[in-house]
Amino acid sequence: MIGQTISHYKVLEKLGEGGMGMVYKAQDLKLDRPVAIKFLPPHLSVSRENKERFMREAKIVAGLNHPNLLHIYDIDEQDGRLFFVMEFIAGQTLRSHIANFKSGENIPLPQAINWTIQVAQGLRVAHEKSIIHRDIKPENIMLTKDGLLKIMDFGIARLKSDTDSSDTDTLSGTLAYMSPEQAQGITEDHRTDIWSLGVMFYEMLTGELPFRAEHEAAWIYLIVNQDPLTPSSHDRRIPPALDSCVTKMLEKDREQRFQSSNELLITLSQVQSDLQQVIQSAKTKAIALLPFQNISPDKESDYFSDGLTEELILNLSRLENMRVVSRTSIMQYKGTNKDIKTIGKELGVRYILEGSVRKLQDDLRITAQLVDVETDAQLWAGKYKGKLSDVFDIQEKVSEQIVGALLVRLSPSEEDVLCKRCPQNAEAYDYYLRARNALYRMTKNDVKSAIELFRRAIELDNRYAAAYAGLGEAYSTLYLYFERKELYLDRSMEASLTALTYDPTLSEAYAALGTAYFDKEMLDDALKAVQKAIELDPNNFTGYWILGRIYHRTDRDQEAIEPYKKVIALNPDFYGAHMDLKTVYERLGDKENYERVLRNELQVYPRYLARYPGDPRAHIFYAIALVRAGRIEEGKKEAARAIELNPSDPLMLYNTACFYAKLGEKRLALDSLKNAILAGLEDYDWIRRDPDLESIRNEPEYIALIEKREDQSSK
Repeated sequence: MIGQTISHYKVLEKLGEGGMGMVYKAQDLKLDRPVAIKFLPPHLSVSRENKERFMREAKIVAGLNHPNLLHIYDIDEQDGRLFFVMEFIAGQTLRSHIANFKSGENIPLPQAINWTIQVAQGLRVAHEKSIIHRDIKPENIMLTKDGLLKIMDFGIARLKSDTDSSDTDTLSGTLAYMSPEQAQGITEDHRTDIWSLGVMFYEMLTGELPFRAEHEAAWIYLIVNQDPLTPSSHDRRIPPALDSCVTKMLEKDREQRFQSSNELLITLSQVQSDLQQVIQSAKTKAIALLPFQNISPDKESDYFSDGLTEELILNLSRLENMRVVSRTSIMQYKGTNKDIKTIGKELGVRYILEGSVRKLQDDLRITAQLVDVETDAQLWAGKYKGKLSDVFDIQEKVSEQIVGALLVRLSPSEEDVLCKRCPQNAEAYDYYLRARNALYRMTKNDVKSAIELFRRAIELDNRYAAAYAGLGEAYSTLYLYFERKELYLDRSMEASLTALTYDPTLSEAYAALGTAYFDKEMLDDALKAVQKAIELDPNNFTGYWILGRIYHRTDRDQEAIEPYKKVIALNPDFYGAHMDLKTVYERLGDKENYERVLRNELQVYPRYLARYPGDPRAHIFYAIALVRAGRIEEGKKEAARAIELNPSDPLMLYNTACFYAKLGEKRLALDSLKNAILAGLEDYDWIRRDPDLESIRNEPEYIALIEKREDQSSK
């Protein structure tokens, strides 16, 4: 099918497949636009009944016209195969976006309400034409890049008057979102869609489904007979008005439910208005510092403009009465064309700082402005000229101006924080910024380069605490991702402890120390270090990550979930946390959450590898995730790339063993595991617990490897 031209549509790629159709992306050769084409599968085309049902779907959707409904362009048949042509949505399903939020924190209340309103608006149009969707769920809703929701897949929708449907003796819809009348086989009406939307709304607010059971019969019993907990039982921040709204949407007696989508929309609009007033004051001190634009003649000076942004973020993050968006969240807006109002809405902040940096040898020119995105008012603007050695004064002045413009009251200790100058030497600071920039690029050579640059900074200022902390982080990174040499952990601990002698309030030093302790199996010390890192900086995602790994290592998997979610909330593209969270759910037997995290993980790797293509661990973990999702050939390509980048690393060989084990290639898995151990892998405790190796657990060679290790340990 790929590459063929059907009518005047050239098929480009397969997008997905459902029970009643396969969907492809195609190019409309007449109008020169991308479209989506849905075909009846070949094995179903022989059925006149299915063809009629397929055509009914097309006619239903074609009769609808609303921004929140998928538009249909054409209906046709070729070589006995029916198809219809729809608008192509450059976005993702709402399920994918819910998964992104649920991996960290729940969806913000304003966003959940807005999405529910959009779906209700689309349903209102369908219901006014006596059309029932019957399968409202996040998988059947697309979210465009502009933030618009579109209801799709009316594959089981039918006119209310259609009483002779072929599926009257079967359950329609998806079990988790099924209404009591659907579960009992009672004729549905438009209030069935209101129930299903209520389930979706509940899930967005709480991160949980209102009903859950092991088996279909038990699930149906709960839907028909048991009242769910109120959303606020899961999250006390949810106001009573939302509880009442969701409860009414989920009334088992449909006569007690909202009687129309319009009635629901009136209630939702009032709740939305009330909530906006409540949260207005709560976000007044939330600020995002966008990456400073580098307008230097030398474009390699990006390290300096990015570093200046990061230093200001770290400075302001220490203030109790300010919420500062983390570096990892704001870097996605580097070079963006989005307006600041849109960015403010996406980040949930009222204030945004933007600016530019021009660096020419030793000369600096920095401009900055603070904007209230809700009123479009410029609260403050400043221009600064000077030498590189003046950068500390400039940072201090910018921080003070922001605090003053926002009327933030500082304690005496916080005033000291704003005036604190870690480096004593401007050249040392420049080396430090270059080092951090190299460390973020995540290749072996870049990490080693970062180590040398941190060392140069320390040579110029031997009391530079942040440089020692960076050095500790770099050595831990080198050990974890590239070379498993115990020496690197020792050097990481030494550098981190030195940093703390000069600045005991440095969160990143505790995080680096905790990472090294964890890798040396000093779990009690690691726990104390990362807890201190989090206490000093609640946005330190490394601290939460190691905390989750400690819980997992000590068989406290349920406790590991929240730290991992926090990591993903702070740093959505940190693939290690996605992978670890998925492993925890697998060990707990939570299949639904496991599959949700896997879907999310598969979206993370392409984004991450587009920025850091030289990270071999990302390639091999992507390969394993692809195999788990059944995308074998893609997985093999990623695995080959990973091995090419780092063929002798014991951890890479171990992960290759996991990859082959998931493929069922036992011989290759065992050989890779042996080679990993010969190369220096010694983490037998992890080998014994890793679910990726399940397929070779009973192989004699695997058993012999483990027994040999246990014999050596007992001597």
